[in-house]
Amino acid sequence: MIVVVSEEPTLTARATAAAGRWLWRHRSQWAPTGIAVVLWLASGVAHLIQPAAAWWLAPLLLVPAGMWSRARARRQTTFRSVQLLRAVLATLGAATAGWLVVAVAVGPARPATAVTWLALTLVVQTLWLLLRHTPAKASVPSAEETR
Repeated sequence: MIVVVSEEPTLTARATAAAGRWLWRHRSQWAPTGIAVVLWLASGVAHLIQPAAAWWLAPLLLVPAGMWSRARARRQTTFRSVQLLRAVLATLGAATAGWLVVAVAVGPARPATAVTWLALTLVVQTLWLLLRHTPAKASVPSAEETR
């Protein structure tokens, strides 16, 4: 005896599949949010295992400032916008490192750390989307255009 049943996917299954396809297609645009979620989960696990690990992570606060000063010393630029962007990125990096240290020490689910995580994630995600869609000011001519 063979029973043939045609199962139509439910509305929930269709919506989940559509959302999954959309997220996969636009995965590079959501990279900062994915990284933020991974950091939130990792800080929660680190807080549960060893809250004192925050002291080991505290030197991370110096990394963005060091990278910014090194980039400033190696690549001199006269563009104010580039200097401002580098300073903003160093500030966001330091704020993220500071959040990670505090989240490991007191837990990422506390209201203050959760709101700070959300604010940092929104700012970084917005900057990511804006900077990825900003056209370049100067373009390098191709070999065909120079002939």
